[in-house]
Amino acid sequence: MVRALTALAALFAIGLSACGGSDKDKVDKTVRDFVTATNSRDAKAFCDKLVSQQFLEESTGAKGSKARDACHQQLRSLKSIKIKLEKINSTKVQGDKATVRAVLSTQGQKQDQVLRLRKEGGDWKLAGGAGG
Repeated sequence: MVRALTALAALFAIGLSACGGSDKDKVDKTVRDFVTATNSRDAKAFCDKLVSQQFLEESTGAKGSKARDACHQQLRSLKSIKIKLEKINSTKVQGDKATVRAVLSTQGQKQDQVLRLRKEGGDWKLAGGAGG
């Protein structure tokens, strides 16, 4: 978890989906909710609702429910990462996968980002990111 947030922070230079609305709207909301949960250290929203199981396992190094527990602990221990969603440039949905191009900033540094999302359990969840 810390590794994933650190990686995202480095890439930055550093709810869940509402009923109704298109998949694009739900994907965009998940990205906004992800930023909010990160900034407020809302481990329940971040770890339980907004990131995929694969993301949890890759970012914490733990498997199954232990990955979720590790995520809770690691997110709460973070102190200084604050992310701002400057804008969403584009959102592409293909089946149960989506790609969002967004401008995110931290510590005044803006960075284009590509965020990957996956539909899991009927909800859109962050599955990873890559520099834009």
